[in-house]
Amino acid sequence: MSAAPAEVPGDDPLEQYRERVLDRDQGVDELVTVDGVREESAPVARRITELGMAGLRTRKAEAARFVDDEGIAFGPGTPVDDETESAEGRTVPLEARTWDLDPVPLVIGSRDWAALDEGLRQRAVLLDTLLTDLTGEQRLIREGMIPGGVVYGHGGWLPQAEGIRLRGPRQLVLPATDLARDKSGSWCVFADRAQAPSGAGYAMANRRIVARVMPQLHRSTDLSRLRGWFTSVQRALAAVAPQTDEPPRAVILSPGTLSETAFDQAFQSTLLGLPLVESEDLTSRDGRIWMRTTSGLAPVDVIVRRVDAEHVDQLELNSSSRLGLPGLVESARLGRTAIVNPLTSGILENPALIPYLPALSRHILGEDLLLHSPHTWWAGEPTHLSHIVTHLSSLVLKPISRESGPRSVFGWDLDAAERDELALRIQAEPWRWCAQDPLAMSTAPVITEDGLDPRNVVLRTFAVADDEDYVVMPGALGRVSVSPDSSAVTSLTGAPSKDVWVVAGEETRERRDRESGVALLPASPGGTAGFTAPAPRVASDLYWMGRYAERAEAASRLLRVGDNLVDDHAGHPGTTGHTAMVAVLQALTEVMAVHPGFTGADAAERLQHPLPHLRELTLDPRVVGSVAYSAHRAVLAAQAVRDQLSLDTWLVLSRLERSLQHAADEDDLHELLMEVIEALLALAGIGVESLIRDPAWAFTDAGKRMERAQQTVRLLRHTLAVERSPLVEGATTEAALVATESVITYRRRLSSGIGRLTPAQAAVELLLSDPANPRSVRFQVDRLTEDLACIGGDVAAHRTDQIVRRITGLDLDALFEGDRERLRVALSDLDDELRTTHQLVAAEHFVRKGTQRSVRWSQWTEGGEGW
Repeated sequence: MSAAPAEVPGDDPLEQYRERVLDRDQGVDELVTVDGVREESAPVARRITELGMAGLRTRKAEAARFVDDEGIAFGPGTPVDDETESAEGRTVPLEARTWDLDPVPLVIGSRDWAALDEGLRQRAVLLDTLLTDLTGEQRLIREGMIPGGVVYGHGGWLPQAEGIRLRGPRQLVLPATDLARDKSGSWCVFADRAQAPSGAGYAMANRRIVARVMPQLHRSTDLSRLRGWFTSVQRALAAVAPQTDEPPRAVILSPGTLSETAFDQAFQSTLLGLPLVESEDLTSRDGRIWMRTTSGLAPVDVIVRRVDAEHVDQLELNSSSRLGLPGLVESARLGRTAIVNPLTSGILENPALIPYLPALSRHILGEDLLLHSPHTWWAGEPTHLSHIVTHLSSLVLKPISRESGPRSVFGWDLDAAERDELALRIQAEPWRWCAQDPLAMSTAPVITEDGLDPRNVVLRTFAVADDEDYVVMPGALGRVSVSPDSSAVTSLTGAPSKDVWVVAGEETRERRDRESGVALLPASPGGTAGFTAPAPRVASDLYWMGRYAERAEAASRLLRVGDNLVDDHAGHPGTTGHTAMVAVLQALTEVMAVHPGFTGADAAERLQHPLPHLRELTLDPRVVGSVAYSAHRAVLAAQAVRDQLSLDTWLVLSRLERSLQHAADEDDLHELLMEVIEALLALAGIGVESLIRDPAWAFTDAGKRMERAQQTVRLLRHTLAVERSPLVEGATTEAALVATESVITYRRRLSSGIGRLTPAQAAVELLLSDPANPRSVRFQVDRLTEDLACIGGDVAAHRTDQIVRRITGLDLDALFEGDRERLRVALSDLDDELRTTHQLVAAEHFVRKGTQRSVRWSQWTEGGEGW
């Protein structure tokens, strides 16, 4: 990080910020006024002065660290060509943009928010009524209140979903609104979000972090809390669920980990207690939707979709989609599945509706619209088209739906040729375009290297249906422009985010008291929202997270032993210690299955200078089997099942990745490996102390047990199953025991005369067949049997019983006779048995559903050309 500019003693960042705001003279600011500071922002202003710029930059760095710790990100991922042993074709958010959070909160007073709350609820009721009409009788179009071209020319118009209704008085369950203040200080709506609104999870994540970065300020401010809003969402989902004899079950349908808002989806899943599913986790049978779990099919009553409507059903909508489920529309049509928001709700995001909303409000509600919008023109009307073409250079041009082009074009950013080209496009298809006057947004302070800087700010607010009314989240997701003069304020451009604080009023305090409980979808014991077992995709990722984390720990322990031997003996070739070092290094790479290692054609050169290669096996994620490789794969698997894991998991995983990614060449390898081991022990501790013993936990633990058992068998095969001189064997035995955290028990038993007489036999017995040693193969197989009993793996559990009998039936005296070939064969057979057991677990529980696509009717008719 670059050094911060020197701070001049006595400089008040608040006063400097106020001067910058007054110099811009563009409109209102959320912190300061011409005369001083906004009343509701006074505590924030005092804290800014107390901290100074040095303190503010420290808070900014802390916020970035917390964001990193929790793995908060926005943006698409990149495909990864994963191993065949993990989920094939895995796509994960490797290159997602880190979430940028400015820790200075944006404060809205209780009176100001009360007026905004009323306007947002009114707008939600209006949009809900509009949605109900457009998907039903369509009186508003017939009566001329809305031009038909505005509706039928929009991509959100889906005739296939016409007539589908949710149970209850409201169809629009989860509306969101994008707004900003204009020059007069009034809140102004510039976009409605109803398709599958994102951001509520980010808003809660921002609040959690700012509360930690600014604890004193957060504790001393009487804020409206966000948690109660998620409780209202739970109630709303229960209210729209089809009536059945069983408690309703809901899921969140996600596009997957490649989604730009994957974190938001997973965190909302955690907050709502709902499974996060992908299309392959669902199936359609007999007009109902079912979730495929490792224990069978479970009915789904409510689907909160984060997939755009056109992609949810290959049979009736987009046949090329890989995100949907054939039969979903039919299930909703039959009233057996509630889809939230409804499939047709995307029509409400049409900006061409905005010019007609004031008249619609008076016509439908008998009220003036409380929240106004920038002056908007729809090019489908000739007079509006003329105005747009004439004033193109001063307008914000918007396609009415995403299919028409980019989301927004700022006319003043185009040169003459570009404006002419755009004018021709609009005139060719005028119904596809609308235009708005630019909105002079308010500003809010952002911490920069040059001090506090005023940036344009927009809010995304969230509401949820509550019987006849709506409940608005008492806060919002705030976003600020990346530069002072930027007109675009979106997460796609890397806009920093803000935590939006609403000062609690009397009504808010009463609601906060009422919403202290949680209500929705009753959860079965050991399950989430009634689902007692995870989907095969989720089970596979949990299992491989456990395997890869254990693999990284085992590799770290082996490399630490190797590093110690290199320190002691690398400079003394020809000695017994050097011979033992070579034996351990060769065994190390065989156990880790990494190539190149300390065997093969170039082994002599690597053995001559082993330390660089030990570092490579630790830090290079491109080397399959390295610590970095295994740790990264564990993180990827965890990202795919974030909703299943403790929130503390991300603190551990992010520190693990930082240790491996930021290690310098001169860093002590031993200390680095200790950091990695400590992080992995903390991860294991979360599994032991924080997670309920349900099937999800059992899959993770089964992966860990399988990996540890196989690692130990391979370690024994490449160390103690090879006959060596007594001194070298003593060193390799010690190395194997240190790597498996069993050396202390070994020494105590040996000195007490307990167990086998020869050191090698005593070590093999301790690591192979001792049922009390948490590192022995027998111990792992016993725990694996218990995990499979929790999961319900009958076939694989029968195999583990056979493995236990094989282990207990071994005659160590016979196995150590001669050149130990019998021991090598026995260990090799045991490795094969474990591998077969793994394959049985995968075949029984991890079978993925094939990609489903519809076949067009014309492809089956004689002479049909297809589509």
